[in-house]
Amino acid sequence: MFLRAGVFIFLLLLLQFCPSSLWAAENNDWRSDWSLEEGFDINVDTEGYHFPSAIAFVSDPGKGPKDPLYFVLELRGKIKVVTNDRSVYKFAEDFFKFTPSKELPAFSGENGLAGICLDPEKGYVFVTFVYQDENNILRNNIARFDSTPGTFSLKPLSMTAFTDIFSREGSSPSHQIGPCQVSGGTLFVGVGDGFDIRYIREHDYSRSQDKNSLLGKILRMTLDGKPVSSNPYYVDSDITKARNYVWAVGFRNPFGLKIVDGRVFVTDNGLSVDRFVEVHKGRNYLWDGTDTSIGTNADVVFVPATGVTQLDFYPEDLNIFPERYRGKFYQALCGNPNDGPILNNGRSVDVLDFSFERNDLISPPSRFLRYRGSGPQSLVALAIGPDGLYFVPIMPISDGRSVVFKVSYDPETKHRYTLANDKTAPILLEEFGCFGCHTYDEIGWGTIGPKLDTDELVPRVSERLGSGMYEDRVREIDKLDSEPYKSYREERAEVIQKDGIEKLRAWVKYHIMEPKFDNPDSGMPNLGVSEEEAEVITLHLVPEAPDLGRRVYNEFNKMIPILRYRYLVYSFLLGFAIALVIAGGYTLIKRQK
Repeated sequence: MFLRAGVFIFLLLLLQFCPSSLWAAENNDWRSDWSLEEGFDINVDTEGYHFPSAIAFVSDPGKGPKDPLYFVLELRGKIKVVTNDRSVYKFAEDFFKFTPSKELPAFSGENGLAGICLDPEKGYVFVTFVYQDENNILRNNIARFDSTPGTFSLKPLSMTAFTDIFSREGSSPSHQIGPCQVSGGTLFVGVGDGFDIRYIREHDYSRSQDKNSLLGKILRMTLDGKPVSSNPYYVDSDITKARNYVWAVGFRNPFGLKIVDGRVFVTDNGLSVDRFVEVHKGRNYLWDGTDTSIGTNADVVFVPATGVTQLDFYPEDLNIFPERYRGKFYQALCGNPNDGPILNNGRSVDVLDFSFERNDLISPPSRFLRYRGSGPQSLVALAIGPDGLYFVPIMPISDGRSVVFKVSYDPETKHRYTLANDKTAPILLEEFGCFGCHTYDEIGWGTIGPKLDTDELVPRVSERLGSGMYEDRVREIDKLDSEPYKSYREERAEVIQKDGIEKLRAWVKYHIMEPKFDNPDSGMPNLGVSEEEAEVITLHLVPEAPDLGRRVYNEFNKMIPILRYRYLVYSFLLGFAIALVIAGGYTLIKRQK
């Protein structure tokens, strides 16, 4: 009876809480998860996907409401086509086999459909993917779907797989075949080095410089999958010889590829750094297993590595954004789906201002969009559309939907979170370079300074401030008539007068603003942190102790990261708890009778 009551209450709770009250246990306002450049707005363009992984626009779509506008890949094998009226249709599915040992956000779930490119002249849709062969070995592949030339269609006319080209070499999680581009009647493809952690001692990275391997390369082939005779290492038309396809060598994981006016640009994932580089025919880009090799000859190095993915270029003649945003590359940085808010700077869209005349970047990369949410998320794809920048997060957003976003220029609409005013503590720690000397929650690469984790920072500072020697030290510093000591007498007095957590916070704040305010021997530089910024960081590093319920809730969320499953578990537990209360009350009443 009690079990039936628990199930009944569970169903009632699902009806009552979905999608409002229970969803409100977390912040389900998806708009608050994104900060943008001033003057831009963000909206959901389409929804209803499962692990969307790449996007490609039809260059000159038809005018009808059901004419294809863009294609979206789903990692597990579906290709979907979106029409002008934003209807979503299934273009193709079930053309390869891949079942991950563990699903995303696990590393083993990163394989599947990865890259898409279109050839409007012939109506070809090319997709790249990893599949499991009859022996369950991971292999790279390309499929070409024939469609209506010019406008494309809702269903393919036929499919051709380029299986034989790749059948002699394996692939691996993440380091698989990636992006593609059609240029000059040929198909360019980026392929990862196939690194497999099980065989690390075999130096898998050496294959990226081996011209007789397809791995770690930019390849070039005809639209029928044949070698191109003008390739730099071409010897004959044999499709079994890797060197016939090789256009450039020495890459680790080239997951961004864009060709502009015949010039090839690639973004390549490294170990601790990533890179953006113009790629020339026949060149070696030197990946040898080290970060130094990734940085060599790069036009831009992204530090720390956050996962460069789909790359696109905003043409000068497309008048949908202000002029300062045109003629530039737009780069998706995916980050790790499980990274907490401390690394949200790594889940973003960056702008790269490359000079085609000077052959270099005019300025450092600038941020255009940033993920600021706390749930599992990764930005895997973007594309410049006819009316905005479209981007694809691979995980469901905070209200449980899986979507394609559109960012448009709309100065009249005030998106609440802009990059200029969105100064959270994690963002400030990243922007001021704190992770160059410190770590926080195992994030960062610095070992010069102490850890910033609260459970280590608080006792360390408390011990220092609780010592009688601290006040003696302050009295000596008060005698100094030079800067910065003279200007911080009142602040040192404030630290001494305060007690408890307020004492800790005062010291941390002033130490962030001026590290030498009470210590002439401090090796930390003055980073120009304002008092307001220092207060934000301080409240993050020295928070109030969270209540037990919130701590349990946060830890439980980590155990069940996928949003839609989490709500079911919440409902079941709540229903079960209420059933137990009813059962207990019923038993007590019977005993009293």
